[in-house]
Amino acid sequence: MGPFRTRDAVERGVSAGRLRAKDPQTPIRGVRVAGEEPGLETRCRAFLLHRQEQVAFSHVTAAQLLGAPLPAAVREDCRLHVSVPAGGRAVQAASVVGHTLTAWTTMSFRGLPLTTPEQTWLDLAAVLGRDALVAVGDWLVSYRHPMTTPEALADIVRSAAGRRGIATARAALSLVRTRSESPAETRLRLILLDAGLPEPWLNYLVHRPDGSFLARVDMAYPTERLILEYEGDGHRVDKKIWFRDIHRREHLEDLGWRVIRVTAADLRTPTPLLTRLSRLLAARRD
Repeated sequence: MGPFRTRDAVERGVSAGRLRAKDPQTPIRGVRVAGEEPGLETRCRAFLLHRQEQVAFSHVTAAQLLGAPLPAAVREDCRLHVSVPAGGRAVQAASVVGHTLTAWTTMSFRGLPLTTPEQTWLDLAAVLGRDALVAVGDWLVSYRHPMTTPEALADIVRSAAGRRGIATARAALSLVRTRSESPAETRLRLILLDAGLPEPWLNYLVHRPDGSFLARVDMAYPTERLILEYEGDGHRVDKKIWFRDIHRREHLEDLGWRVIRVTAADLRTPTPLLTRLSRLLAARRD
């Protein structure tokens, strides 16, 4: 059962005592939800029963509803971010962060009013660091499931001079790429660039000498025939993936490619990886 207003329940004969019982959750004043602790989407629908004037879910809430990758600390904040057009009064309610937006660009997502992907990304610049904002941007413009384009992100950044977070947005915009497929890949690429290493090709296609397809690799330096593959947990625990990776690596090395496997530990402490990669790039240029 979805959220319902208490006054509607009373009109239908539900007693006040029943509504005060512990099992109906109260995501916002005047609204109840039967059953377990409501999820984000249910809490948003409950809010719309509470306040029906022009609003849109924005910032972290909009990003979560869209499924964007966010840092764990940001996801743990359960408050709803709700925006109204400039000139309106920002929402003031428990567990709600109210905002006013000068540019009122919204969309409907599963029947919920959200700020557009471009506006959401710009709003996140006020709460995320550069790397996390790049990861969200990469996800939004991904060639596999694009929700927007780099050009659209650039347009909204140009229109937002002087607003909070604009410096972070500008720095992140220049680093957003369409072919990054995970936050870990984004983080690895930024580590390489910040260390002064050349930018690798992303999700590079490797072919055999006869032109047939061999592999799509996470990152590559084609001139140096050097590949970086990020190894997530799936590569470690799934035997099929593990055996496939072994065979693929052998075929790549037979063609003269050097494959470097990167793990989460390398992202936490990247200096040994950077030292090794710098040495290999230099050696393979000679």
